[in-house]
Amino acid sequence: MMFNNRSVLSILAVTATAATVTVTALSLNNRCTNRIATTSSSRTTSTALQLGPMDDRDDMSVYGKQKQKSELDSLTSKRDQIRAAKLANIKPDDDTPPIEEMNDEEIQAMFAKKNGGGGEGGEAAVGGEGGGLDVDDLFSKDYMPDFKTKRSSSSSARGLSGGESGGVLDDPNAEEEEGGGVPLFVDWTEDYEDENEFHIPNRIGFSTVDWGNGKAGFVSGKLKKKERKMGKFNKSDLKKAYEKLQQNGISFVETSESYPLAEAFLNKFNEECDYGNNDQGPLVASTFPNPWKHALKSRSLPRRGAKAIMAAAEESCDRMGISSMSLYQIQNPWYYVGGSSALAEGMLDVVADDHSRYAGCVDMSLTKLAKLQRKLRAQGEFVATNQFEFSLTNRKSLAMIEACKKMGITPVCTNVLDGGLATGKYTSYNPTGGEVSKGEGDTGPYAVRKLEKLDVLFKVQNSLREKVNQRIGGQLMKFENGQAPTINRDITTTQIAISYVRAKGAVPLISVTNVKMANELLGCLGWDLSEEEVEELDKACKSCGL
Repeated sequence: MMFNNRSVLSILAVTATAATVTVTALSLNNRCTNRIATTSSSRTTSTALQLGPMDDRDDMSVYGKQKQKSELDSLTSKRDQIRAAKLANIKPDDDTPPIEEMNDEEIQAMFAKKNGGGGEGGEAAVGGEGGGLDVDDLFSKDYMPDFKTKRSSSSSARGLSGGESGGVLDDPNAEEEEGGGVPLFVDWTEDYEDENEFHIPNRIGFSTVDWGNGKAGFVSGKLKKKERKMGKFNKSDLKKAYEKLQQNGISFVETSESYPLAEAFLNKFNEECDYGNNDQGPLVASTFPNPWKHALKSRSLPRRGAKAIMAAAEESCDRMGISSMSLYQIQNPWYYVGGSSALAEGMLDVVADDHSRYAGCVDMSLTKLAKLQRKLRAQGEFVATNQFEFSLTNRKSLAMIEACKKMGITPVCTNVLDGGLATGKYTSYNPTGGEVSKGEGDTGPYAVRKLEKLDVLFKVQNSLREKVNQRIGGQLMKFENGQAPTINRDITTTQIAISYVRAKGAVPLISVTNVKMANELLGCLGWDLSEEEVEELDKACKSCGL
């Protein structure tokens, strides 16, 4: 991602008077040079703490070298972050193979339900687990060829983070980081077999949906103590949270022109924030909103045709002060003037003119998604993502996750905490979530009767919190003194809910407005739920009718 046109750095000399160490770095010609070095090519691959032998002495040797050089590497990484972002936005030459040609009748036949009941406009609805769609049968025609990503390896820090420069804080509830430790960007999912070339570090991101939104608690000026206790936030809170996430491993940020002030804030933060050793910079995804909703909001005619998509993407880049973004998404337009051909043409134009490296969708139905994928594949491009709601307490789109992955599309999930219900904070025996009652008759945001139906799930969620904490603690004890990575050792039920979505194969997207929320999100890095733990949650969901 490029934020200005700095393009050159010939030689950097760093001299230490005591050790007289001189490091000479040649000009960077590719995105993978002068990043945090890992010299061992035979290191153990690990996407989570419980995967792979944690007492591997070779890994610890590599990690020890990484830790010793972290401060020097963090200095060298600051030399030309913007240029590295520019290189990251150059599409690789080796495009993926085109999808098999299919006509509209074949697509309709593929998505037709055996038991009838298609959605509005003849589109097949994708139900939840046990719903009306047989995904395996859906793709029995080998609609999607095997896709192997050609992306180059992420250049973020390899191996385990450790010591005072770890990727996350031990206390997820801490408001500010204490001490002068150097933040370390670690991509624990560097070797994850992605659905396509678009790799999202750590398979997690954050949204700017509440930025600048007064109804969500945004205050334009200084905050009083009373307001802060009420959960309100201001621009300073947003900047601190944004910087912390970018420095410590979560660089994927979602925004939209329909979010008040969000793109303008990103413009400001990109200029002011320190990205640490995150050489690649932020992966920004903006959105072309539903044209009919946009027309009502702006009191104008609905956008139409491919040129409208192109113009909107260019305007988003201008508001953010960049020439190109990582991902540009098209929200389901219901009906678009110009049809799916205009949508596909607009997406292709955005990528061709380098306003975005990849194109994706938001809330797109499976039939429309398949048509767009076919049209883009025919031109050597592809739909990179599809964004939709999914959570531990709202699993209606479970089949959509599987379908997206089979089409080579990364599923990105919003409302991951289901408005707070999936956090496990609110229960039938604690309906206010431990918050002070607002007055007589206040039973919290959810009806006690509704919470009672989910008691089994919340109990399992809490027991898994304790189980995962014990598992992580036991595995960290296998490391020698000073070699253990800085992993969150106080897992919360909220983090269990977020990790569940990731374990299902999707990328969770969470709204973040302050440092406390940023730390909660960073506490999900470095560990995953095991298959047995996911199965426990699945069984609890089914018993609750979810």
